Amino acid sequence: MAFLKEQNPNTHTTILENEIEQLVYRLYDLTEEEIKIIEKASA
Repeated sequence: MAFLKEQNPNTHTTILENEIEQLVYRLYDLTEEEIKIIEKASA
């Protein structure tokens, strides 16, 4: 995402970042509880 921000600081990457997070959660077959722990820690 950093390269997008470098090209245009006003670029909104939140939607793309959320989609990537969901793909990673599925890749690692995380449970809802595990996802909550991760999201709480990164907030």
